[in-house]
Amino acid sequence: MGRLFRYITYSMGNFANTIAYQVFGNRIQFYYVDVLGLNAAAAGVIWTIYGLWNAINDPLMGQLSDRTRTSMGRRVPYVLFGAVPLGLSFFFLWTPPGQSPWMLAAYFLVILFIFDTLYSLTIIAYNALFPEVAPHLRARIDLSAVREVLATIALLLAFILAPILAEGVGYIWMGAIMGILVAAGYLISMVGVREDLSKIKDDHVGLIASLRIALSSIPFRWFIGANIAKEYIWLVLAAMLPFWRKYALGIQGQIEVFGINLSGGDAEAILLGVPILLTIPALLAWRPLVARIGPRRSWIITSFCFIPGFLAMILATDFTTGLIGTLLVVPGLAGSMIMPFPLISEVIDDDAARHGYRREGIFFGINGGITKLAFSAQGVLFATVLSLSGYVAGSEVQPESAAWGVRFLIGVTPIIAALLIAVFMWKYPLERAVGRDLALERTSP
Repeated sequence: MGRLFRYITYSMGNFANTIAYQVFGNRIQFYYVDVLGLNAAAAGVIWTIYGLWNAINDPLMGQLSDRTRTSMGRRVPYVLFGAVPLGLSFFFLWTPPGQSPWMLAAYFLVILFIFDTLYSLTIIAYNALFPEVAPHLRARIDLSAVREVLATIALLLAFILAPILAEGVGYIWMGAIMGILVAAGYLISMVGVREDLSKIKDDHVGLIASLRIALSSIPFRWFIGANIAKEYIWLVLAAMLPFWRKYALGIQGQIEVFGINLSGGDAEAILLGVPILLTIPALLAWRPLVARIGPRRSWIITSFCFIPGFLAMILATDFTTGLIGTLLVVPGLAGSMIMPFPLISEVIDDDAARHGYRREGIFFGINGGITKLAFSAQGVLFATVLSLSGYVAGSEVQPESAAWGVRFLIGVTPIIAALLIAVFMWKYPLERAVGRDLALERTSP
């Protein structure tokens, strides 16, 4: 099986992950708060509980996969047998039984718990295979690029198709279609993936000790800080885009663009769909620079590329100025997509060299759990800022102060996060010798 084919099939898992993660992040808050009328403060509480559960859930699932021993390996069974239940749980996110405020909040909390548990079990096992599928730095950069190209296609579906489906056939059918894509993507990702069972050593270190070992890694701490900030940028952009389109840009009904009539959902799809499409060539442009100077320094450069776009989004008042803003965010989005996996793989290699055992699961689990605290940060900021700015859930008319609250959330807070990425990567101590890794890559089978 050719390397490119293996990279493409494996990367279909990232396609599935991106569909689940971005449709969830982009639509779920808008659906429950603006469409169904869930109180914004209640939503903030639920997001906080969700983030705290992830702080436990993700490392637990990572440790579980590290300690698993089967004839299929440590990770593959969780992806193969978790794909369909995950797709079903995604569908049920969009089928609340009624609009009673308490029933709505209770259902949201329970189905969120079920979905996230299945999501964590599947995605952590899948991600933990990355260092084995691509064992050296150049291979990791190449695989990361392939993963993110497929993720970009998934982003187009998440930000263009999902809003159109939601408005055209309803959220339930949108959830069904996207749930099928999630399950299928994960199943395809395991085609040709074979874990090397001879490299799996028995390890009797418990969860607490594994957490202590991973968190004692100084490079991992700085990486986690940068990745939380990166996740926050993507989350706030996805979650606030419908509010920004509707209340900051004033696009609530039909608008005319270049002589074409667009609905609000169509306009929203274009506002982020066109920039997401442009991340594919931007990703390919970043790849040789990352290979030349390394992911650490490249990520520092990438973080500053966000600032012009978010400044423009703060000031945008209509479709045209809004599109200019989202287009200017493209270099930052593309760069931030390619950096994290080569870096966390480097952290895992460093830990394995020091301890003699590979703990991909616990590292990816901690990374998933802690970075999902960005959900809590976004949720708390969302509830606080919109409540203080006078936003009224379910109302088609909002005060000007609410529009500026939306601008603050979608523009100012991600600029702060981008600057934090630069600081954390400046402190990150590992800098792999690219030339040495390329030599290893050429001599590997």
